[in-house]
Formats: sequence, C-alpha cells, structure tokens
Amino acid sequence: MRHVAFAALFVSAWTLRAVADPQIDLQNPAPPPPPDTVRFAPIDPTGGAYTSPTLLFIPAAAVPKWNVRVILSSAFQSCSASCALPSAADSAFQPGLGVELGLPAGFTLGAGTNWVGGDVSPNNANQSDFNQGLSPYFQARFHIYGRPDGQGFQLGTSLTYKFVGFEGDPGEMELGVSAQYRHRRFEGGLQGVIGQDFADPNGHDGEIHAYAVIRVVPELALGAAGQVRIAIAPPANSGQSNYDVIGGGIASLTLGRFQLGALGGVSTLGLAQGDVGALGQLFGTVRF
Repeated sequence: MRHVAFAALFVSAWTLRAVADPQIDLQNPAPPPPPDTVRFAPIDPTGGAYTSPTLLFIPAAAVPKWNVRVILSSAFQSCSASCALPSAADSAFQPGLGVELGLPAGFTLGAGTNWVGGDVSPNNANQSDFNQGLSPYFQARFHIYGRPDGQGFQLGTSLTYKFVGFEGDPGEMELGVSAQYRHRRFEGGLQGVIGQDFADPNGHDGEIHAYAVIRVVPELALGAAGQVRIAIAPPANSGQSNYDVIGGGIASLTLGRFQLGALGGVSTLGLAQGDVGALGQLFGTVRF
C-alpha cells in the first residue's frame, strides 16, 4: 500500500509540473516569437521570406526589425559573335553591393549600387564610359501580408529609385508588387513592376519576374528564374531596346544567417535590340 501511495504522489506531482510548464508538452510546442518582437529572429533553414533564391526577385517580407542584411553580388555577361561594337562595350564584369535595414511595422530600407558595365561613351561608340557604369539605387519595402514565420503566402510591395552614372541622369522610379508561396520543400514567386524614366515622358515600361524552386533539404533550393521587360511606350531614342529578357537555372544555399546563390542562363540586358549573351550571377548575403 505504501508503494502505491508513493506512486500516486509521484504521478500527481509530475502532472502538476507539466501543467505549470507548457514546454513539457512535446506534441504541441509553443510557437516561436514573431520576428518583429526580437532583435534576432529564429534561424529559418530556408532563409526567411525577407530573402530570395535569386537576385531577379525582390522579397515580399521585411528584414527582421533592426537587423542589417548585406548583399554582395557579381555578374558575368558575354555577347554573341554577331553583337555590334556598342553592345560589346556594354558586356562586362558587373559587381554589386547592397545594404538593407529592417524597421518596425514591416518596413525595410535599402540602398546600394549595381555595376552595369559602362554605357557607351557619347564621344566614342566603341568605348565604355566608366562614369556611366555605376547604377546606385534606393529602395523602400513593405510587408503587406504573411505569416511571421515566413511560410505560406507572402505579399509585399516596393518602391525603388535608381539612376545610371553621375553625369546628370535624373533616374527612374519603379513600383513593384511581390507575391510568394513558401514551403520547406518548395517555393515560388511572381512579381510585377511598373517603371517611369524621369528623363523621358514616354520612358515607362513594365516587368514580370518569376521563380520556382524545390528544396532538396530546407537549406538548398534548386530551380529556375526569369524576367521580361517591355517598353509600354516607345522610347524617344529609337536606338534603345524595347524589351529585355533574362532567364536561367538558379541555386541557393542557406547556412544560418548566411546565404549563397547563383544563376546561369542568358540575357539581353544592356545589349542592342536582337542581341543575346550568356549570363552568370553570383551573390552572397549575411544578416546581423
């Protein structure tokens, strides 16, 4: 009888402790705190909805509050043998650097520059103009809808101002809307962009960006991405291209707060109308 009493007392004490300590319930663990409530959000093996497996896509979600995300990138573009010299002058090694800051209420501010290879010099059609090679940008993003853990459907918008070089280019403003569906085993995104060139009232265009990946493991994504730009109104300069296409296979590896990604494919960006070249992109990000 004494052993039965001790057993009953032990079971009662264990039950009361389990009720008082919800972490003891392994079947229904408490959800992690939302990313917006902590300095460092819990590590997501897929990278989080504030990242993208390709540079061609602006993420829908915001960088966690007061976190900083640094993006280093480089692109290698070649031109087909039939390219004219002005197009060949634009084909180059294209490094880039960006920094993003997560703010409260789902906002993210970003700034950086992309190297576009140097526009053709107005004084020599066969020579690149170094001053026109840099393309600085400033961006604001807002996370409209989505789960705090970054899974499921995510919706966001962005406003980006960018210009080419430092020789008086008034720049261009782009408004984008990004939609993603994220799962630990697969992911896809669709983005629409409308842009207006301040130097030309007719210089407005539309872009569609998309990607789809599967995750062999949550940290590794393999798939494809692409974008298409079409001039909504004919540009005043008839020598400019009325469209651009980029597409290829992509891979992304996330290791904690670090991400490495690559794209291999084709591009008409920066080339004369009808020319196409091979494109390779590499990028790495870190959040702290």
